[in-house]
Amino acid sequence: MHGPSRFVAAASAMLGLICPACGESPDLAAPQTASDAAHAADADSDAPNGVCRAGAQLVEHLGCVDEELSFSVAALDACRAAGEADCTARCQGGDTPSCTALALVHELALEAAPDTAYAAHLLDGACAAGDGAACNDLAVLHAKGLGFPVDVRRAETLYAVACERGNVAGCANLVTARAWGDRPTPEATAAAATVKTACESSSDARACAALGWMTEHGSLAPRDERAAAALFDRACGLGDVEACERLGEAYLRGDGVAPDDVTALHLFRRACDHARSDACTELATMYCIGRGIPRDPARSAALFEQACDAGDAAACRAGTCGGPPL
Repeated sequence: MHGPSRFVAAASAMLGLICPACGESPDLAAPQTASDAAHAADADSDAPNGVCRAGAQLVEHLGCVDEELSFSVAALDACRAAGEADCTARCQGGDTPSCTALALVHELALEAAPDTAYAAHLLDGACAAGDGAACNDLAVLHAKGLGFPVDVRRAETLYAVACERGNVAGCANLVTARAWGDRPTPEATAAAATVKTACESSSDARACAALGWMTEHGSLAPRDERAAAALFDRACGLGDVEACERLGEAYLRGDGVAPDDVTALHLFRRACDHARSDACTELATMYCIGRGIPRDPARSAALFEQACDAGDAAACRAGTCGGPPL
């Protein structure tokens, strides 16, 4: 590995929330099913835009952003177009979406130096004023120790508040925060019902992915690998690339679907092309051992290095397809 990459440096500088080197996102509208995905990828286009760290999503015009954040792209664009002074004035005038958008401007260092403390202050006020997205995003900061010591319980409380205020991402984040066991909290049970409804009635990609996670793990839903794979397939078709990766894992292992290395390969490629570092590691491994595709140690090594530079420890341990660790 050629020293710390600028992906890692950017992630560190922005408290792990954004990776501008990832570039712009390709189209996420297609394919719609795993079968389509297996025929849609270009075999020569692995990770064309670089790789996000694990747990981040590639958002067009923004770069790699924490996948658990919830925000209005329209509100964020309006805030950035108006400028910080006007956006601040709107926030101070009681427009909570502007406060949440302004917080993201500072979290993601879109227009100025990163200032997570100020972002948290804005999110706290917007959450208290009733903005569910702000409650969710403040929870993410607490859950991941971004500007605060890690406080999972505080994060779960805020996710529940976000969910109560109609924020589906908050509901999804709450139900996937941990395996709830035989005595889930009433808030988690209510969030699970909201997630199920959002997936079934409005085809919310994040909700379908969360419902798949619940079904796969038997957390707040009966364990059913076949149903989980179907939900990941649906979420993947709706544009959730983490779900594409999870579906690839199901095809690789034969969990709820017939084992299919070629379909797994294409699903990992799709997730890797959209900057999922752990999917790039899976793809690199398949190239290394020749599973689902002829062996290609050079391509494997390049993918391992990209994923390692983005912080994926498994990729760093793997090294260069049989070579020393990176």
